[in-house]
Amino acid sequence: MRVGFLVITVLVAVVAKSQDAHYWTEQYGTSSMLLSNSVFGSVEDLGAVYYNPARLSFIEDNAFLISGKVYQYSSYKFETTTDTERTSPQKQSAFGGAPSLLAGTYRIKGLDKQSFAYSFLGRRRMDINIIESNSAYGNVLPSIPGEEHFSGDVILQKKFNEEWLGLSWAYGPNDRFSIGVTNFLTIRKQQAADEMQIKVYTESEDVETFSNHNSYQFSHMGLLWKIGLAWHLNPVSWGVTITTPTVSLSGDGAFLYERVYTGIYDSNPVYELNGQRKLETTYKTPFSIAGGLGIKLKRGSLHASAEYFGPVKEYTLMSGVPFEGQSTGEVYQAYLIDELNPVLNFGIGYNFVLSDEIVGYLSYSTDFSAAVAGLNDDSGFRAVSYSSTFNSDINHFGGGVELHLKRVDITFGATYSTTKYTLERPISFPPSGGNGLLETGAQTDIRWNRWRFIIGISIPFLTDFAKKWEEKLFNKEETSN
Repeated sequence: MRVGFLVITVLVAVVAKSQDAHYWTEQYGTSSMLLSNSVFGSVEDLGAVYYNPARLSFIEDNAFLISGKVYQYSSYKFETTTDTERTSPQKQSAFGGAPSLLAGTYRIKGLDKQSFAYSFLGRRRMDINIIESNSAYGNVLPSIPGEEHFSGDVILQKKFNEEWLGLSWAYGPNDRFSIGVTNFLTIRKQQAADEMQIKVYTESEDVETFSNHNSYQFSHMGLLWKIGLAWHLNPVSWGVTITTPTVSLSGDGAFLYERVYTGIYDSNPVYELNGQRKLETTYKTPFSIAGGLGIKLKRGSLHASAEYFGPVKEYTLMSGVPFEGQSTGEVYQAYLIDELNPVLNFGIGYNFVLSDEIVGYLSYSTDFSAAVAGLNDDSGFRAVSYSSTFNSDINHFGGGVELHLKRVDITFGATYSTTKYTLERPISFPPSGGNGLLETGAQTDIRWNRWRFIIGISIPFLTDFAKKWEEKLFNKEETSN
């Protein structure tokens, strides 16, 4: 009996869950979420702080937006094929909250043609912790004579959280043109770990053990700017948005490596352990330029946008200090590398008017991966790890309705994202070579799906309420006089 399928099935999840190589995975604002990022030239809600800050000049009333009621259900399905067998499909799923937007606009007295906004948005977030275990009895490892009791555990973790805090300004000299800027403070924290533990009890009553652990973590703070231009000539609106690369402010990280192998059957026991902290970190993002337009139709609006992201040449995000393995005397040094290809995404959306109170939405957008094809170093010591590894393209679909009530706008909807790809990756044990735990030529088909369920609420500030009290107070003063 072979249990190698367990190991490869879980290890490929490292690739499946690294979605930080995609730029259009998130959407912001109530209606903008259901239009799948197609609103760079026509955004009409407070998603403008992200898509095109110049459009803030065309938002007539001060408003406060919470698009925090967003829940997502994501699932992975793995099916591995070797030269001799095809395993049963393995599944992983999770349900929870999704990144969201909190934003508000305000005016400053005396600056009638200028608009201001503040925002807090979750740019990227993922938290996956996979633990798989299996056991068997038989001739599991051909390199060990006779039959043995075998047990194995694989632990994989990857977590990252990126949040942006923004202040926006827009200036509209007339009702046809506007310019705007958003300055974002970016805060990113990322960590990843993979650990394998194998234990064998042989017919000769020997115990063979192998454990291997590699992990890293880093945090980074930086600044970037979104600069927008917007034109409005009824029935057409269009705009352009430029996003600058991130300017690093601070960052630090850590590496941890541990490897222990009893080496009973090849007389090469291994003990290696090293941890490093307070390592300097630099995190880079690409320059991008986006353009879009919106066309008012008789019973709705058509939206279309595209955004080009430039390449990021290979660079060292974090570099470890050389160290010597305790039992082997070998010198090791760890590197966390990142490299991103250029990407062009596009999206199209249509919102149609069903009545004065009900508006519907349909949309589609691409989400191409910028990750450079390749896998992390799969040796016992991971000398090179790649921060971005998921190189499959994602398709996004959106739909929903918006209810325009007397004092509040409520949006209900859902988005669906999906991708499928194939990965080849053999695993070798014992670490010194010989017969592997899994035959070479193993191939794993991976399917990833995500549903998001959206409840958005947009509440106008109490402008009318304040005006009424001001009028009452003024009239009262006149009466008293």
